[in-house]
Amino acid sequence: MSFKVALPKGRLMEDTATVLTDAGWGLDGYHTKARFYRLKSKKYPDVEAKIFHEKDIPIQVAVGNYDIGICGLDWVEELVSKYPNSEVINLYNLGYGKGALYAASAADIDRVEEIGSNGQTVRIASEYPNLAEALAEKLRLKHFVIYPLWGAAEAYPPENAELILLPRKTPQELLERGLKP
Repeated sequence: MSFKVALPKGRLMEDTATVLTDAGWGLDGYHTKARFYRLKSKKYPDVEAKIFHEKDIPIQVAVGNYDIGICGLDWVEELVSKYPNSEVINLYNLGYGKGALYAASAADIDRVEEIGSNGQTVRIASEYPNLAEALAEKLRLKHFVIYPLWGAAEAYPPENAELILLPRKTPQELLERGLKP
C-alpha cells in the first residue's frame, strides 16, 4: 500500500523542499526547477508524491486522491468555507509561508461600513471566492457580486471592484500599492 503526498509548486516549494530534504525523504526531484510532477521516494519506496498548484492540494486530499498535502492555510480555509463537512484538517504549521489574507479597497474609502451603504452592488474580486462570499456575509452586505480571479486582485479597485481579498505578508504591501487594508 502506498502513501500519497501532494506537494506545492510556487511560493512554498523551496521551503517545502528544504523541510523534506532535512527530514530525509529522498525526493531528489522536488526542487524549484523540477521537470517532473510525479516523484518517488528513494528512502521510502511506498511514498508517492505529486506536485500541484497550491490551491488544488486541499481538494485532492478532500476527495481522497492523496493522504496528506502541504499548502498554505488560506487554501484549506477556502475549501472548508464552502464545504465545512470536508475531511480536510490542518495537522501542523511548518513555520514558513508567513502572511495573511487582507480585505482591501481603494484608498479613498475611510471605513468598511461605507462600502455598499448607498444600496449599490458591491463588487468583490479575489482568488478566494468562497472566503470572499463569507466576508460579504460577515459585513452584512445586502447586494454583492464575487469576481473569482487567478491573481492580480490589486489591479481591480476602484474601477472594477470596491473590495478585494488577497494574500500579503504585511498590510504595508497594500498601502504601497495605493490600497487601504
